[in-house]
Amino acid sequence: MKNDTIAGVLNKIKWSKNDLMKYSIVIIDRVSPSGLKEIVLGENVVIKKDRLIINGETVIPIHRVIAVKKSGEVIWSRRSV
Repeated sequence: MKNDTIAGVLNKIKWSKNDLMKYSIVIIDRVSPSGLKEIVLGENVVIKKDRLIINGETVIPIHRVIAVKKSGEVIWSRRSV
């Protein structure tokens, strides 16, 4: 999945039969001291074309996602994570 766009990777995850809880995303977080935050995908995360919606209220623009992990292994990244 390394050559796909983030939207393509998330779309594949969304429509796959795999357990979403195996996947997590790493995002740029302006509040976190490290500047990054890891979020496990699951029933509380809605994947849209240009954003993720968490718990029905928190919106994360797709451009803030810098990596996608499956079972702790990076399967896609914008840069080294």
